Amino acid sequence: MDKKQTNRKILENYFQMADMIVHTFGPQCEVVIHDLADVQSSLIYINGTVTNRSLGAPVTDVVLKELRKSGNDIQDMLGYTIKTKSNQHIKTSTMFIRNEDNDVIGYIGINYDMTAFKYIQNVLDDFIGAKPGLANDEMNESYANNVEEIFEQIIQSSLLEVHVPVEKMSRQDKIRFVQILDDKGIFLIHGAVDKVSDILHVSKQTIYNYLDVIKNS
Repeated sequence: MDKKQTNRKILENYFQMADMIVHTFGPQCEVVIHDLADVQSSLIYINGTVTNRSLGAPVTDVVLKELRKSGNDIQDMLGYTIKTKSNQHIKTSTMFIRNEDNDVIGYIGINYDMTAFKYIQNVLDDFIGAKPGLANDEMNESYANNVEEIFEQIIQSSLLEVHVPVEKMSRQDKIRFVQILDDKGIFLIHGAVDKVSDILHVSKQTIYNYLDVIKNS
């Protein structure tokens, strides 16, 4: 059995745990298992419908960014809350799974839909006169069914950060745009260089040159 198959067997050992968690916490709970051998089609197991994803979905933008930032030193992300594009409030935990060489090979994620509880909380806050702004900040996260959705979400959010339309970007604007994309892990996606070069109307080599400038700055 080669290393890829061995790693897959390790991840499959968590399938039963996923089922146990969902059966314990009910239909508002979803558990996913991702194989990081392919970030573009990493979802290999899902029990629950909180994020409405199916097998073969990519990693989320948040995980992609953390992988780019920390690589094999990535830390578990436990008990944080996020708000989706469809205005769901989800409490989520992500535990990264390692093989016998201590390499990160995948992760198990628990997503619990807190939307109804959030509504009740707002009603109670209105009733008792609680002041706004006391709740913990929520992180935005996209649960995409395919890598194109993740790519588009990262592109659009990064364009907002640059504040300059593509057609008016200077070389420095383009380098900053590429750096933002790189920080978010977009170049971990196969074919991202081609797509970004098309968006910026430059060659692939120019994108690689920009990445060299960023690396050496």
